[in-house]
Amino acid sequence: MERVEKSKIIKMKKLLLLLLILVPMMVSAQWTYETVDNGFDESYKIAYTKRVSGAWLKLENVDGDIILYIQGIFFCDDDDTEVDISFMVAGKWQKYNGTGLVSNDQTTVFIEPNMLTSGMLDDFKAATSVKIRIRQTYCDEQIFEFNMSGSTKALNYMK
Repeated sequence: MERVEKSKIIKMKKLLLLLLILVPMMVSAQWTYETVDNGFDESYKIAYTKRVSGAWLKLENVDGDIILYIQGIFFCDDDDTEVDISFMVAGKWQKYNGTGLVSNDQTTVFIEPNMLTSGMLDDFKAATSVKIRIRQTYCDEQIFEFNMSGSTKALNYMK
């Protein structure tokens, strides 16, 4: 009987050790980046966060400009909309605001036309998290918070 219990304890310790190794890797891998190839069109690179409240924060390279946008849910405004961004950097919120362009199908808000020349580039790379508030005319404002782990690697991948 004692042998069986020791065997279970050893297995539990191995499982715990495996979890201690894997969980930090999963937590630190917030930004994902990949090359998309659908077999028809020219392949392209994309980087995105884990889905939060139905939306993703994404980066895409369009003719050398790295575009930052939020996508995945319906935005009420069919024109430009106000966007507030707060990056958590070294324990303090670094705030920016501007105007986002809403896509024709109203499922995307383009936040920054070129992250490489943006005034918020350093905060984007140094942030541990970001909050994005979409202030819409016809609907309530929406606030999203994304983990920024791996944002610098994702941005570098997009170049």
